[in-house]
Amino acid sequence: MASGRVLSATQCWRILQSAEDDFLKIIAKVIIDDIGEMTREQELLVVSFLEALVMLWFLQEPEVVKHMTVSDWLQRTYIEGNGERAMVKVNECNAFFVLSQEEEAWFDGYYEYLRSVMIKRRQTKGSLDEAEKFFISSSGKPIENPSDDLKKLHDEYHLPSITGNMARSFVHTAMQNCDWTDEERVLRPAEEPEPKWMNANTAFSLLKMSHPVTVHTAPPEEAARMQISRKYESHCLSLWCATQKKLRERLVLDTFGPRQPTESKVHSWIGKQGWMENVPDAVEVMKNWKPPRTIKAPTDSKSIRQMSRKQCWKGLQLIDREGKAPKVVTSRPFSCGEVICDFHGRLISRDEGLEIHQNNEAQAGHLFFFTSKNGQVMCLDAHEEHCECHPNKTTFGRQIKHSTKRANLSPRLHFVQDEPVILFMATRDIRTGEEIRYDYGDNKRSYAGEGLDLTLS
Repeated sequence: MASGRVLSATQCWRILQSAEDDFLKIIAKVIIDDIGEMTREQELLVVSFLEALVMLWFLQEPEVVKHMTVSDWLQRTYIEGNGERAMVKVNECNAFFVLSQEEEAWFDGYYEYLRSVMIKRRQTKGSLDEAEKFFISSSGKPIENPSDDLKKLHDEYHLPSITGNMARSFVHTAMQNCDWTDEERVLRPAEEPEPKWMNANTAFSLLKMSHPVTVHTAPPEEAARMQISRKYESHCLSLWCATQKKLRERLVLDTFGPRQPTESKVHSWIGKQGWMENVPDAVEVMKNWKPPRTIKAPTDSKSIRQMSRKQCWKGLQLIDREGKAPKVVTSRPFSCGEVICDFHGRLISRDEGLEIHQNNEAQAGHLFFFTSKNGQVMCLDAHEEHCECHPNKTTFGRQIKHSTKRANLSPRLHFVQDEPVILFMATRDIRTGEEIRYDYGDNKRSYAGEGLDLTLS
């Protein structure tokens, strides 16, 4: 006798099957662009059904529905093996799910036709982040509570309430216990059909339990994949390898931190790992590079510490201007969140900084007052063109100009062995040849020695 959990896994499939007939009729109407006659209830059914697919069929958290963006959808990739399938990666949640060709057509029909109609009903403009959300309600606003939408679908078809967590638990427990009926057990004769609720995402989810995807492990053998699913065995291998390759790409990016490396450095680092398969391509890594979103301090990056210590920041150049101080411009594009350079100077007290300011007011722009982590106002003194530790270099940070309206940098305070380091991070994407600027502070407080309250990372 199968456990109640296994039967409930089949129940998840029945919930979707109950709504599928109505959904298919509506989505067909959407795809042929006959959306003028659709009711709000029909629109909601389409959205709710697609949300239910993500949570029950693809075994994803509600947060994946909530945070999936239009960019995630447009940047989906394709995996060969057992029929071409589309892989949608939800970057905000570091999650992904796989669609058959038919399922991809459903999602694309919603995106191309229905979503554009619904979004026009939005009464307020909303933020850029809201406009990017893939799943929206009939009023044009982003979905707030996918679990509530799932419950409404249950109520509409008088079905027991099954959550995404329950669906994942059902399938995982079934795999661990291996307590199957003759019709549903994994190790079955070739002529027996697979369980109705088995799909590509479920098969891969089960495979990951017995053979977790890590950076250095070898792919699972064919026998292990066949034990889970004959139908999706080839697909599971393709997806396992694609996942490992993405993990390795992420490792490469995390190794270099919030500063874009050169292609040659990436290629060299990958070559030292000894990977024989699922090897990231340095060109692709560079193409997809973005500063990491983690809270991890940029000073944890070896390359950032090295450039700060040696004052060898690349991608910047000084442009001389007749009758004016030189300006700092970029010689390559920088991404939002990327570390540009630091403010390098001699660490002194607030009083010492004020004394320099009073004796040479013209050099005030080369003094950076800030509040340390213990609340004490300190100063980085860069009023001399050449510092004692780098006598042959003119550092970039001291040359960056002030601007409140055109600022594209923001200073961030970090500590390396209790020594303060002020890094400038891009607040937006910066083009090649663009001058970099930052706001010195309200009423130029740093000039007056009050100290900027910098964000501690």
